[in-house]
Amino acid sequence: MAGFLRCNCFSYACLLSLNMLLIIYAVLAGSTNYVELVCSKDSDQAFCRSILTSDPRSQNAHFTGLANIAITYASRSANATAAKIQSLSRLEKDPRRKANFAACATYYEGAIDSLTLALGDLASGQYLLLNLDGGRVNSEAISCENMFKSRSPLTRENYLLAQLGEIIVIISDKLDPSGA
Repeated sequence: MAGFLRCNCFSYACLLSLNMLLIIYAVLAGSTNYVELVCSKDSDQAFCRSILTSDPRSQNAHFTGLANIAITYASRSANATAAKIQSLSRLEKDPRRKANFAACATYYEGAIDSLTLALGDLASGQYLLLNLDGGRVNSEAISCENMFKSRSPLTRENYLLAQLGEIIVIISDKLDPSGA
């Protein structure tokens, strides 16, 4: 009889341990990697991952958190680039390039305005408007880049902002319950 109880207790402990392992596995397997869900749709997946994961909050962020990270990053980038554009414009002697910088300043003002609206649209759940804001950010950066016939002195900054705009669009698509 003692052997039966010992075996039964051991089996019960094994069964309990196995159940705990299965529960832990189910929780871990069921967790969603929102960064991957976003970046798998991006034209530059590695860049998307590096941008979103550079913020430690992204580890536990859902789509709204990732959108907030992207908008904040894009706002900082756009404001820094707008200041750089003003500085380059002041130093430029060539009237054509000076005009290009003036156009870029206007494009970046539009991007900054769109990013301000994007924060409000995200907070109020206006995901279609968020999508439009992200698209405008993307197109403003591309428009600035296209002002220069040869390599732009803002290529890196324009690429960064265009990609962030694309990320905002992708996230807004994930947030929109209609799947638009």
